[in-house]
Amino acid sequence: MSTSQLRRMFAFERRSLTGGEKDLARVVFGREIDLEAVRIQQAPPAPFAAMVPHRRTIVFSMWRAARDFAETAPAERGWFVHELAHVWQARRGVVLAAAKLRALGREAYDYRWEPGKKLGDYNIEQQAEIARHLYLARVGAPDPAAPSRERLEDVWPIRLNV
Repeated sequence: MSTSQLRRMFAFERRSLTGGEKDLARVVFGREIDLEAVRIQQAPPAPFAAMVPHRRTIVFSMWRAARDFAETAPAERGWFVHELAHVWQARRGVVLAAAKLRALGREAYDYRWEPGKKLGDYNIEQQAEIARHLYLARVGAPDPAAPSRERLEDVWPIRLNV
């Protein structure tokens, strides 16, 4: 492989959030995240789809990195909100790498709504799924497998006028 091919292969975009992505984020997080500081980093093709290895950087595998998540289908926008939830968690002091060790595997994303249960009672992936489900419910595209919007609003700690 030539040097120029290698450079192209590893020339991955890093960008700020678009205006539409900031608006999308505010649907769930209000002003709880410094959206000016958040960065999207495109990574090499990888077995993961996305991760938040640093407090304000979301790394997407180049197969999944959108130019503007605000212009994607609701499911993709929900996934973006899921990843933003990890940025929000880090802002609140969660050490993501350590918390992820307690939330491994596909089952770590599954949760059940229970009366009286607070957001902190769920692991980081379940919290991010709650954020995703709440986003979808608030924009009129609820996930049929998710709890009702009323139940999601009950557990979500950020109160917005939406």
